[in-house]
Amino acid sequence: MKKISRTHGLVLAAIFAAITTIFTMLVRIPIPNGQGYLNIGDGILMTASLLFGPFIGFGVGGIGSALADILSGYAMYAPFTFAVKGIEAFLAGYLFHKCHIKWMATLIAGIVMAGGYFATDFLLYDLGAASVGLPMNIGQGVLGSLMASLLYPILNKMIPQIKPA
Repeated sequence: MKKISRTHGLVLAAIFAAITTIFTMLVRIPIPNGQGYLNIGDGILMTASLLFGPFIGFGVGGIGSALADILSGYAMYAPFTFAVKGIEAFLAGYLFHKCHIKWMATLIAGIVMAGGYFATDFLLYDLGAASVGLPMNIGQGVLGSLMASLLYPILNKMIPQIKPA
């Protein structure tokens, strides 16, 4: 495994953040009552975390997802999304590099993401709105976990020499 420079890591994070933004915006299923949307960007940010580790993953998840919120008309969510998705990605990468079980690491991270958005919706709206979005956010976390579990082995074989320092 070849270690990469900080510059190389920054470039990888920027590329995957852009891909996360695109995939987040590409498939958007609105959550009832207008609080956000279901998307497939979690699969990309979790895959980046599995491939490149928790710190690059945090940048990918936080920046890529917050940028998608800004570009999609959900700018008020962007600071929350930056934190929630950044933590989700960090956790996926951290747990995977500790336990080496990708489905478990990403599933836990996806559930934590759902909890983060539950707390966000509770703060911004009320318990009812937070409760409505929770099942869809859990579904998004599970879908992201499944996508990352499928994408990681493919991308890891294609780019095995690229690992963070």
